[in-house]
Amino acid sequence: MKPILNKARISLSGIVVLLLVGLAFFPLQVQAAPGQGILYGTDAADGNLITVDPTSGLGTIVGPTNVPGVVPSLAIGPSPANPFFGGTIFAGQGQGQPNFYELSPINGNSTFIGDSGLGFSSIAGMDFNADGTLCAAVNIVGDGGSGGDHLATIDPLTGLATIIGPFGACNGDFCCPSTGAGSCTINGIEAIAFDPRGNLWGSLRTSGGSSGTPGLYLINQDTGAATFVAPILDGYGVPPPRGGVVSLQFGCDGTLYGGTAQSGGGVGDGGFLVTIDPNTGIFSFVGGVSATGGTSLGGFGI
Repeated sequence: MKPILNKARISLSGIVVLLLVGLAFFPLQVQAAPGQGILYGTDAADGNLITVDPTSGLGTIVGPTNVPGVVPSLAIGPSPANPFFGGTIFAGQGQGQPNFYELSPINGNSTFIGDSGLGFSSIAGMDFNADGTLCAAVNIVGDGGSGGDHLATIDPLTGLATIIGPFGACNGDFCCPSTGAGSCTINGIEAIAFDPRGNLWGSLRTSGGSSGTPGLYLINQDTGAATFVAPILDGYGVPPPRGGVVSLQFGCDGTLYGGTAQSGGGVGDGGFLVTIDPNTGIFSFVGGVSATGGTSLGGFGI
């Protein structure tokens, strides 16, 4: 039996050495753990990272991002610096400042990664597809608050964006870097999300200088072309009363969550969590309390 025990000791020692070497190169990190049911969001103009309870709609502040201006977009994906660990929270800036950040899941604090290079524009919404590509709805036509009009990809290492194509038909000298010129037939897709089958969905808001039919869209990942699917209405045929849906995220069980916008003019009527049937566009409120205290419920990540 002694030779067997000695071999066992050698094997265990080898495992311990491998673990120690692995930890030396890949130190333990606190991550957002995508797919574990924690729904992250932002309270937009208030600048905080929050978590949202998917059963009650209640929001809890994680901490201030310290990103100047509005943070309309989030995405959770693998760390580009350390792909061994996933769950990094990325954020995109809005209102004409299309910068790209990493956020801490512990306190919300931001680390600047880079300028997207889009000029006077915004990163309206983001989500990772199954192969790890970060896609984004970006606003490069009109002013920095008129809403997403093009599909792009973003390099998580640098923040640099590459335009794929417009959601609708566009004209004018607008790209790139953008100066805010031009116009598009579909303008205002503020949220995008991949479903479990790999389809890319978008939602077009109902206010803020948008153009096109408000509601759900399917987006061609190769061209950016958006096809209208259904209006977002409740069971009585009434649209969201709070500026429309400006954030989307599919949950681990396939549920499509949405976040409502503030209607404008400083009215604190936004920030409600809803669920949406992607086949019909019918939505339902989750709970009766704003997750943000009234500001828009910005980008989602889970």
